[in-house]
Parts: sequence; structure tokens; C-alpha cells
Amino acid sequence: MVGFSRKFVRTVAFGLTTATALAMCLISPSFAQRDPLDLAQAGFVAKDRGDFTLAIRLFDEALQRGLFSDKQRGLLLYSRGVSNEALGRRDRALSDFDAAIALLPEFPSAYLYRGIIWGDEREYQRALQDFLTASKLNPGDPLVFNNLGNVYEKLGDLDRAIENYGLAIRLRSDYAPAYYNRARTYVLKQDEERAIADYDKAIALQPTYEDAYVNRAVLYFFRRDIKSALADLDTAIRLNPRDVAALSNRASVNLAIEKYAEALSDFDRALTVDPGNAATYLGRGRAHLFSGAVDDGIEDFKTAVRLRPSNPYPVIWLHIARVHRGESDREEFEANVKAAKGEAWPGAMLDMYLGLLAADEVKAAAQRGTDREKSKRECEAIFFMGELALHKGQTQQARDALREVTLGCGPAEPVYGAAVAEAKLLPRQ
Repeated sequence: MVGFSRKFVRTVAFGLTTATALAMCLISPSFAQRDPLDLAQAGFVAKDRGDFTLAIRLFDEALQRGLFSDKQRGLLLYSRGVSNEALGRRDRALSDFDAAIALLPEFPSAYLYRGIIWGDEREYQRALQDFLTASKLNPGDPLVFNNLGNVYEKLGDLDRAIENYGLAIRLRSDYAPAYYNRARTYVLKQDEERAIADYDKAIALQPTYEDAYVNRAVLYFFRRDIKSALADLDTAIRLNPRDVAALSNRASVNLAIEKYAEALSDFDRALTVDPGNAATYLGRGRAHLFSGAVDDGIEDFKTAVRLRPSNPYPVIWLHIARVHRGESDREEFEANVKAAKGEAWPGAMLDMYLGLLAADEVKAAAQRGTDREKSKRECEAIFFMGELALHKGQTQQARDALREVTLGCGPAEPVYGAAVAEAKLLPRQ
């Protein structure tokens, strides 16, 4: 399943409000400043309608020609920074926000926007300081606390993240993004009940909240509520037929319940939108393999290996598909393993397939990590040990392992659907 997405949040409202304040601030009876003022106000209009390139040219000209006060100049630099940031010119935007803060140390929006850039650049400590300053200067702004929650979550302080999302919600009870982000943090704390409640609230406030439907579907899937998961994913795809996360997740759900044609259709659609997504090739490869199209599965696994040679999972699945086709791939497998060897998990499974680790050692490697990580790894260890037993002709051992996966692991685990499919290849008892 695709993970939960979240970005640092901007809002057009800041630009509109500030533009109005700027226009009022810059009005001057001085005839000498008339032309630069006209340029500046035209820049505000261009920025507010989204013509950021024109806005920057107008702000440049006004700043070069105008004799503005520090306050006026700071506000113009801030607006140019917003325009540069909107065009992805991060270095220029940061320079503008730095200059605006130097001239206007009490202006919260400059800290907020600079913090957003630092957050997107993963400079979380810098982002934190800017958001904290903005929160002191403007303690009534829910956007500031929403972003504070986001950076605390990135820093691993989940309780403070939840606290700040709560502050944002208290300041604005209909603030759907804060409910969405708090839900995401509850997921990280493994508090699924509260997470679903917050996703429910976000969707009630914003019925077109596409990401909230996708993330809630993931939780429903983990809880084995297939009907609700598919309903949410159907809604997300109706809202955006090109949503790769929604398409891939719906494909994963259908793959788990053996609806291979539906899964393949969604994987195909997802790859049409994002043809370089290794995870989608891996998922489609499993769908091909489980539906009996082994050659197509091999091609997808080979593509996933090319795209992410350091990821062990495509390597393992390519090997499994080769074995299904009756091929000896020792040389290819060893070369792929060499490129993919990294952390203890899932590297231990690669060593097991090469005959370098015993089953007990693989099980021990699976026990490291958080409770959720250990649960996932244990399911994978049991499945891949069963798969290896199947390859060696140890039918009863394989049957026992696959049965353990189908009984003990949830359908959201990729190996669950694999165990169901592989069990059908075993001879009847």
C-alpha cells in the first residue's frame, strides 16, 4: 500500500491580505513616487491573479526606481519572495524573505513562508525556529500551528505535533487540513481509531479531500474492511482519475482479494500517469504472476530492479518468477543481490535465498524494529521461507507456512495475497 502524504501548507489568503495592506501602506501623495507606486500596485494585482513572472518584473522595477521606506521596501521584498517561491525559485525567494525579515522583524508572514521553504528542503530545525517566531508574532493564525505540527512530526515529536494541530483546530474549527495532518500523526502513533475519526472530520468538512479518502482507505484495509477501503478509493479516483496513489492502492486491494483483472487495470492506469514508478511495476508484476502470466511478471520485476537496484523486494520477486518459469538464475540473482544488499532487513531474506542464512537467523532479523515493523517482517519471513520450501519441493513445509500467512497476516500485507495465490499451486492433500 502507498504511504500517507503530507506537505507544508501554503495559503493564497496570505498573499491577498498582504496585498491589500501593501496597497494601503504604499499610497502616498508624493507626485515623485507616483510611477513606482503604480508599478508596485500592478505587481500586487499580477501576483494575486497568479501571474508571478509579471509580478516579479514589476516588483523589480518598483524597487529599483522607488524611494520607499524600510517598511514599504520590506513588504515589497516579501511579495516578490512569495512570487519567486510560487515559481519554484527557492534561492531567490529565501533571499527576499531574509531581506524582508531584516527590514520587518515583526512581520509574521515572512517567517511563515521562509519556514515553509525550509520545511520543504528538510531543514526542519530552521523551519521550526521560523514557525515558532511566527506563532509568537501572530498567535491567532491556525496556518502557523498547522505547519508547526508538521515540522514537529518530521522531527519525531509526535505529541507536540498533535498538540499544535489541536491548537490550529481550536483557532479554526473547520480547518480540514489540520484534521488531516493530525490523523496522519495518530497513524504514526498507531492510534487508528483517532486517525479514522480525524479523517472522517476532514472529509465531512471538505468532501473533495482526495488524499483523506486514500489515507482512510489504507486504514480500512489494514483493519480488513475491504468494502470501505474500496469505497474510499473509488471516491478518490472519481475525484481525480489520475491519482496514482488511489489507483495503486485500489489495485493492491483487488490483488489481495484475487481480483487480478481489476488490479492489472488499475496498475496499467497508474503507470500511464507515472511510468517510472518502481513500486507500481512491482505490484503489477505480482498481479501478472498470480494470474498466471509469468513472462509478463518477469518483465515487470526486471523493470522494477532497473529502476531501484538497491531495493531487495524486486530482486526477490524476480527470482521467484524465474523459478516459476523453471529457469536457473543463480548468476543474475547473485548480481542483483550484490547491488541490493543493505540493511539487515530485508537483506536477511536475500542471504537466506543464497543459502547463507538459516531460518532461525532470518526470524531473528525480522524481530528488530517497531511492533508494526516486526509484524510485517514476521509475515514476510514466514512467506518467503515457505516459498523457498516450495522451490525445494518441500510441499508440506510450504503448505504450513503459506497457511500461517493467510491465517495470521492481514490482507494489507503484500505477502498475504501472494500466499493465497501460491497455496493454489500446491498439490491437493
